[in-house]
Amino acid sequence: MRVIGILLLLLIININLNSQNRPASLILEDLKGLKVVGSVLYIAAHPDDENTRLISYLSNDLKLRTGYISMTRGDGGQNLIGSELDEFLGVIRTHELLRAREIDGGIQFFTRANDFGYSKNAEETFSIWDKDSVLLDLVHLIRTFKPDVIINRFDHRTSGKTHGHHTASAILGMEAFDLARNSLYRRDLLDLPEPVRVDRIFFNTSYFFFGSKEKFDAADKSNLYLLDIGSYYPASGLSNGEISAQSRSMHKSQGFGINSVRGTQLEYFERLDAKKAPGEASPFDGLNFSWSRFNGGGNLDKVLEELINQFDVSAPYKSIPLLQKAEQYLEDINAGVYKEVKLKKIRELIFECAGIFAEAFIDRQSISNGVEVRLNNEIISRSIGITLDKIEIWPGLGDSTFQKLLISNNPLYWRRDIELTGISQTAPFWLRYGRDKGMYRVDETGLRNLPVTAPTFKVRFKIKIFNKSYDIDRPVIYKNDDPVIGEVRQPADVLPLVTVMPTDQLVLINKDKPVKFNFTIKSNGNNQNGKIRFRIPEGIVVSPSEIDFHLEKPGDEKIFELYIQTHDIRNTIKEISMEVGGEPLYFQQSIRYGHIPWLNVMTPAKIKVTVCELKIKPKRVAYIDGAGDNVDEALVKMGFKLDVVKAKDLWNINKNNYDVIVFGIRAFNTCEELAKSKEFLENFARNGGKVIFQYNTGHELVTQNFLGEDFKISRNRVTNESSPVKILMPMHKILSDPNKINEHDFDDWVQERGLYFPGSYPKEFEEILSMSDSGEPPLNSGLLCKKIGKGYLIYTSLSWFRQLPAGVPGAYRLFANIISF
Repeated sequence: MRVIGILLLLLIININLNSQNRPASLILEDLKGLKVVGSVLYIAAHPDDENTRLISYLSNDLKLRTGYISMTRGDGGQNLIGSELDEFLGVIRTHELLRAREIDGGIQFFTRANDFGYSKNAEETFSIWDKDSVLLDLVHLIRTFKPDVIINRFDHRTSGKTHGHHTASAILGMEAFDLARNSLYRRDLLDLPEPVRVDRIFFNTSYFFFGSKEKFDAADKSNLYLLDIGSYYPASGLSNGEISAQSRSMHKSQGFGINSVRGTQLEYFERLDAKKAPGEASPFDGLNFSWSRFNGGGNLDKVLEELINQFDVSAPYKSIPLLQKAEQYLEDINAGVYKEVKLKKIRELIFECAGIFAEAFIDRQSISNGVEVRLNNEIISRSIGITLDKIEIWPGLGDSTFQKLLISNNPLYWRRDIELTGISQTAPFWLRYGRDKGMYRVDETGLRNLPVTAPTFKVRFKIKIFNKSYDIDRPVIYKNDDPVIGEVRQPADVLPLVTVMPTDQLVLINKDKPVKFNFTIKSNGNNQNGKIRFRIPEGIVVSPSEIDFHLEKPGDEKIFELYIQTHDIRNTIKEISMEVGGEPLYFQQSIRYGHIPWLNVMTPAKIKVTVCELKIKPKRVAYIDGAGDNVDEALVKMGFKLDVVKAKDLWNINKNNYDVIVFGIRAFNTCEELAKSKEFLENFARNGGKVIFQYNTGHELVTQNFLGEDFKISRNRVTNESSPVKILMPMHKILSDPNKINEHDFDDWVQERGLYFPGSYPKEFEEILSMSDSGEPPLNSGLLCKKIGKGYLIYTSLSWFRQLPAGVPGAYRLFANIISF
């Protein structure tokens, strides 16, 4: 039952809050899907790695139950829509995947692996991931999901030729394919599901893996299987390419929106567990996806065929008796995982054919246990009369008996004030213990493959349709009206009773004097009292050492001040933990974008303290935002006077109001206004100003000529954050004024040294630092400096956008020099 419970949980999670009733043409498509009993699991490494064209085709054309497992949540990528990075970006990308699956029909899964950034080979990946744990998660999913076929997105034989996470995901897919059926694998784990045998495993190859379309077109493909996935679906009026483009375009934080396509599209597959069988063309040739694979399934199949043939799109309710007949047949069949999956689908189709709309909502989006809310409920059937027996509020928060026949198209409303208790929190479960480098800690086995937890605050409508009893479960949502966008519907978030809203999460100490740290305590419940205590590391002094608080009602906030100092000024990073009553407090951060649900993210409340021997020279800095980073906040911490200036206002900057212009990451990829900025920036430098460019990518630049025609950006990276750094010009002012930079300033870096290093550049640029990953040629372009007139142009590919928010002392010292020298 535990295995089935996980699958039902996933089905609940994938429901779109705004979708309960669909056109009858789509109901008919789902009736056809009841006849198909087959599953496919697609395996890759990150959000946006999945082949949405194929997932859509498998789900919508072949009607196969199609899962996509992403090894990671994409926390190591860059964010093109905001400043969220690391674990917060992982939350965004998790929900982008869920939105993508709502569109293409797939089901989303994950492992506990952390996206720690770009990796150059699988061996490096497995040195950071706990391979055995990730493999266990994958085997657990295969035994739970029970796919007939596994498809790897990447080639397990090509380590070092693509992202190491990519190859690692394929290697894990191959190993899990074998271990899923091995009864000896991890016999020590009592909660590991019984072994299953997967029929086939494939590699979904394409021209990308051959180097070019020309090479792929010329290659011998006689050993490959083929699918034409360019289907058109009259029921929705969309082609498969149009649906998959909508799905793909949900990856907005990565900038992966694409155009729709129509017509024939071919996908190729290499079978990995055996040679291609003679006469087979499709990866699924020879596999039985009909009910005949189960004893008694033939009778069910006949009922389903009759149901499809008799379906009336103008009166779907007429199909309910046959659906109930199919339900009865299925209840008597031992169909393994398909029994619960298809029973749930049949019941959903019964509700849709009856035109039932059922909803439970409250008027606040954030709630907490101990708070009283007004719960509003509505149920209506738009075709036939149904009997409402009872409404239950879960978990155990009340009920009401009705025993009432609901007349067609006449809604019933019921309202009750309830005090919340026993409701599980809805914050991302994988962040409960924070973010480690390689793996997230998730103690509950049943959660490890899930994208999010299913809501426990829900309402169950107990009804009868043609004298048969059914339960309709609906999560309680937040609903309100907005004068511009109209009806607002969002998940109801269950939060801790008390949370911390930090002004910042990083304190920079560079002198022997106290630094003020402000934070806000927010109440999500009534009469919250307590004493905040701090776990203080050696060498740090916090005043006051504990704080009493009292907050009367939900929404109350109170600001507190701390003073943090140290008498031992050495370059180091430390953490101060916050707790109440021996239990950890959590920082609350809200994320709101239009394409995903509103999110409240909880992370352990820890104040990061960077102790740094730091000097600066006063400069007036204009910061031009790019794709989103927090470097500007770090510069303010250092003591620089800074204004954030919009790219369109660049031309208002001159040497009378600013000394330095700093461009945020990917500014020349994202700000069209900068296309003709070259001459302006050179003149600013000639007049004694300094222009600092942080990294850009070489593709989709708004201008290829912002630093001259000879300046070209490559894809070269230094991904090992501990790779040695060689100082090429030790006497250069950037390395000596006002801070003396040495090799220890490159200690404690996170995720990477740098990315997208320039591959060619004019000889006038001075090369200041050299670095490379093991076994690779040195890259001398991480920090380039060019004198021009009275000023300077500086280009740096070092990952300041990660190092400065992480509090790396040497990064602060070096960036202070870049601005100050």
